[in-house]
Amino acid sequence: MTLERIDSRDIGEVMAIIEDARTFQLSYGNKQWATEYPSEELISSDAKNGIGYKVLIDGKIAGYLAIVDYDSAYDEIDGAWMTDGKYIALHRIAFSSSFRGKGLFPALINGCKAIAESRDALSIRIDTDRSNMIMQHLLPKLGFRHTGYVLFEGDRKLAYEFVL
Repeated sequence: MTLERIDSRDIGEVMAIIEDARTFQLSYGNKQWATEYPSEELISSDAKNGIGYKVLIDGKIAGYLAIVDYDSAYDEIDGAWMTDGKYIALHRIAFSSSFRGKGLFPALINGCKAIAESRDALSIRIDTDRSNMIMQHLLPKLGFRHTGYVLFEGDRKLAYEFVL
């Protein structure tokens, strides 16, 4: 598995993965992406800003995520972050149905750890919706700790952090 920045040529394929993931999430009651989020406009912005990444398996786009060096939504937390200082935040994680359920999430997080270390980050932060039971199950298994709650786009989200 490799992580590479997306460009405008990848947006169609990424949006197909996002829509597939949205359908999957709704099928088990996860309402996190029940609206237009993430939109094609947002994914295009991710590409322009260099924060959108494709997950490649054998040269095929298996998934997508955005990696940011700072997120203002994380400035205020109902709880406490474990670190102060540089971090990366992960958003908009989605896998294609062709690759979902194959145990790729730990490898994805390992790739993100390498990116975080290359940027001298102290930790990786992520938030998720209360209805996203899969993420709430996976994150602690991979060493993330629930640290409190953040407001992201007006919604109260569970906040997690992994200290490097």
